Amino acid sequence: MSTVFDQPGGQNQYVAGILASLGALSLGSAIGWSSPAQYYIMEKDASGFPVTLDEFGWICAALWLGFGVVIIPSGILSEYWGRKTVMLLAVPLFMISWALIIFPFHSYILMLGRLVQGIAGGCYILTVPLYCTEIAQIDQKETLGAFFTIFLGLGIFYSYAAGAFKSYRYLNYGCALLPLLFLVTFAWMPESPVYYLLRGKQKQAEKSMKWLRNQNSPLELIELQKQITKVREQEPQPWKTMCQKSNRRALFLCIGLMFCKNFCGGTAIITYCTAIHEEAGTSYGFESDMCTVIGGAVLVLFTIVSVQSLKCAGRRTMLMFTTCLVALCNCLMAIYLYLATAKVHYINTLNWLSFFGMTALICCYALGLGTLPYVIILDVFTVQFRTIGTGIVWTFFALFAFVNVKGLLTIADMWSLQTAFWVTTIFTIFTWIFIYFMLPETRDLTPEQIQEKLLAKKCCTGIA
Repeated sequence: MSTVFDQPGGQNQYVAGILASLGALSLGSAIGWSSPAQYYIMEKDASGFPVTLDEFGWICAALWLGFGVVIIPSGILSEYWGRKTVMLLAVPLFMISWALIIFPFHSYILMLGRLVQGIAGGCYILTVPLYCTEIAQIDQKETLGAFFTIFLGLGIFYSYAAGAFKSYRYLNYGCALLPLLFLVTFAWMPESPVYYLLRGKQKQAEKSMKWLRNQNSPLELIELQKQITKVREQEPQPWKTMCQKSNRRALFLCIGLMFCKNFCGGTAIITYCTAIHEEAGTSYGFESDMCTVIGGAVLVLFTIVSVQSLKCAGRRTMLMFTTCLVALCNCLMAIYLYLATAKVHYINTLNWLSFFGMTALICCYALGLGTLPYVIILDVFTVQFRTIGTGIVWTFFALFAFVNVKGLLTIADMWSLQTAFWVTTIFTIFTWIFIYFMLPETRDLTPEQIQEKLLAKKCCTGIA
């Protein structure tokens, strides 16, 4: 059977895609860092000064504030400076952020470090998927486009695993190595040939394509140039495309999905995973940090399963099914915590329930809301509006993540962790209703058919 590695340049485009996705690995490690770091910072004073729970909440949330600030500017800069250049420019920011986290003298410095970390990581959210899809052959675009999501999960798992070594120093230095690894490897990769064609640099585009395909590919370059010319002829000013009804509906739909993606509890659970296991009294033969590592492994595994399932399952169907399971898992955790708080006599026989509930929750989240919104965003926006629309959607995602990460910790602190899980259960039920009434199925549809569905009065039911 022929594989991509038997095709001309198959290896090279995968090498470039994997090395570019090390940027997503760096971002994932920054997101996952807070879970193992909470114990060292708050209970062992590893930073050398006391940090309150409220301050730690701001430390975690600051990442998403920085993330949101830079998404749209990084997308614009990538059109002028190149995808590769913007990705590499994020590395010094990452190193500054890790220096602030490793050598702080106040909790505000930790917050600043996380803010800078978010700015650095935000540079990758648009540029890495864009680069990976632009360097890929047509039949490999979906696979390479999924690298960002997979490596983001791998980064979260990496920081969870580093935290399990029981050393705050190992955790910080281990995560700080990833941006350097990205720099020394990706610096040798070519710029996207599509970027060169957009800037009128034909010779550089030919050179880039020759390396990616391991041979001259004049026909592919000609086809790319035709596509670029066609889009430019049809394209009004990007902001003017927002006036199109289908794009406005798509924007509302995607922002709604990002709201649901956050407030079902996924982002906060990834952020505070170890503390939740500790609070829930998870035993089942594992310490809380080992339960977190298992959760990280499950996140990666089922993200890959979700990506593979796109070939045989509808986006809407998959989201509805997994969101229902996420609601059940949130409810299960809330019930367990209620019983634990009530100190019922049989609670010791149910210790396995919190481990199972958390692991199942992460599994179902990875299968659905953790992965599929990335795909749906690419499906529903027109080509002309995709860059600016995606930037707007991810900016809202960062805002929602900021509120979610800080807000759920505040709820857990003021009331209880049980209350926080009841809140996420309610939001997850709302998410299922939103998906049922608002999200059309996009699998196996052409862009034109998707736009027709968005314009149709009954598109919200998912029925053609």
